[in-house]
Amino acid sequence: MRKRTILGLIAIAFLWSCATSMKYTWTKEGYAGRKYEKILVIVESHTQQGRLNGENTIVDYLTKEGITATNSLSVFPLNENPQDLSEEEIENRILNGGYDGVLITSLVDAKSREVREGGGTYVEPVHYRYGRYVRRGYVHMREPEYYRQEKTYVLETRFFDVADQATKESVVWSGQSELTDPSSAESAAKSYSKQLVKTLLDSGTIVL
Repeated sequence: MRKRTILGLIAIAFLWSCATSMKYTWTKEGYAGRKYEKILVIVESHTQQGRLNGENTIVDYLTKEGITATNSLSVFPLNENPQDLSEEEIENRILNGGYDGVLITSLVDAKSREVREGGGTYVEPVHYRYGRYVRRGYVHMREPEYYRQEKTYVLETRFFDVADQATKESVVWSGQSELTDPSSAESAAKSYSKQLVKTLLDSGTIVL
């Protein structure tokens, strides 16, 4: 696995959305998918908690499908700077750990735009009384108009086949998701992880 792939660890904020899907996917030509014995899950994040939450959630969903997977703490401890590791050391740790697949998720783009909301009209019922008679009417009401910043993040997940020397640097699958205005990190992580694992299985990238 190329050093630059790992050296971005803890360098980018990893953001989640509760409503997400793998919008764009790519599979290496000729790759037919296979069963993996042990997968290393890496999430790139500015914060230790974000990294742990993201990695553990993906691991949980892989485990539920009967797939053996672990977070990256045993390979790249929190108190260690990946920049200090050589490419050979990184590769040796992965292979010595018995991993034949590596799943890496990172933020590849972030953008914002101004969105106008409100300003619509709606009908409100009103009642008029004339002595003993009550007449019903309607008035048109207008909602106040305002602007807010909408933020969109693009997440990319790459899957590496590291089973042998011939394929250990090979990206066999990748997928991207556009996330708009992420909210709760916990519920969003579950939603993203569930969709990611489902896509990997449905596409035949990982075979049970």
